[in-house]
Amino acid sequence: MLSLHDLLFFSLAALVLVLTPGPNMIYCVSRALCQG
Repeated sequence: MLSLHDLLFFSLAALVLVLTPGPNMIYCVSRALCQG
């Protein structure tokens, strides 16, 4: 069973990965800004 510390660390890491845009999102945003 996971301890509370491990669960908290995992949740924080998952949240950071979800909030940071990946290469696809950066590409889509840059294309949208350049081409309207």
